[in-house]
Amino acid sequence: LVPSSILGPKKKNIPAGKKGVGESGYSGEPNKIVTTRKGQSVEMKRRLGRVRSRQETFFSRVKSFNIMKNRFRHGKCGTKDKMIRHKHCFESVVVLLAYDIEHNPLFDV
Repeated sequence: LVPSSILGPKKKNIPAGKKGVGESGYSGEPNKIVTTRKGQSVEMKRRLGRVRSRQETFFSRVKSFNIMKNRFRHGKCGTKDKMIRHKHCFESVVVLLAYDIEHNPLFDV
């Protein structure tokens, strides 16, 4: 299972043969996104809950860098340059967090 939020909102980014984990808003995408629903085992619901919890922990770590909250003031060549630099900054934070999680796992899923 691949956390859908990490792949972005575009469901086409989910690799063939894989499914994302999402909240109930994704219930209309059963071929791409797995959601908690009636009839699932308690074990499955717990697993999905752990995946979503891990996603939220990752998001809170991204937020701790304050790269989305504050105005991005770097770049001198207009909006396009600032967007490229901001994207680079965001991707750098995600790489740092991925490295940290790989070497210090959040918790088992």
